[in-house]
Amino acid sequence: MNQWGRQSVGKDLRTLALVIVIIGIIGYRILPNYFKVDPTVTGTSLDNVIQPSTYDLNALNSSSSSAQLFPSVNNTMNIGSGNNAIMTAYWILFVSNGTFQQLSVNAQEYALVQGLIESDSKGTATITVFLIDNGQIHQYIVSNETYSVISNMATINARASNSSTYFTPTTMLPTTAISETLTVSNPSITGFTVALNPALNGLSISNFTLVNSSGNPVAITGTTTSDNGAIYAISAALSAGQTYTLTAADTGYTFGTAQKVVVPQ
Repeated sequence: MNQWGRQSVGKDLRTLALVIVIIGIIGYRILPNYFKVDPTVTGTSLDNVIQPSTYDLNALNSSSSSAQLFPSVNNTMNIGSGNNAIMTAYWILFVSNGTFQQLSVNAQEYALVQGLIESDSKGTATITVFLIDNGQIHQYIVSNETYSVISNMATINARASNSSTYFTPTTMLPTTAISETLTVSNPSITGFTVALNPALNGLSISNFTLVNSSGNPVAITGTTTSDNGAIYAISAALSAGQTYTLTAADTGYTFGTAQKVVVPQ
């Protein structure tokens, strides 16, 4: 002490420094996170965090500000149990037109996007996206091309879920074919007539097949009906004394067995 009963200034400074060191040690043990810089986010709880619905797209995509808004690239963090919507299954988070979007995907779609990101290593990475796997967030900076794939997937999924725009597929029940009775009459070298029961209008040359006794096709040159398909006049160049075979076919109808056309001598 000096003659005035006070310690020297140097001793006061040493005492003050010692007190600061002791406070620092205690604070480090009690609040270690305030004294450590770790770019990896582990076990971060988002239960009480209100995520904004929109972001500045330019700020999100810039290399300087994305590090401030989100964890470092390829970091992984656990989501708190309060956010049940994204605690299970697979999600993709991305920004579209300045709005933060979340896309629900299945395991195959998730693997497809993840594989696409990993394979596009030579692309110019400019856009931030997040892949969520059962509560685990993986952040990536992807190329415009990869981002376009993700954006198009969201568009297709949204379009497919819009029931007012798209028709729901229905199962077509098999229908019973209508049975037709075919009768040939009035054969000649220029043709013959065919009666249909019940009447079936609208048949044409393509609905009838005519072959000779050797099985070779014979050209039918005309089919006409004047009574809405009850009787058809079939025109063809036939030979006297020959026997021909006629069949018919049309969707939804059966015509029984083939009919013989016997041209008299």
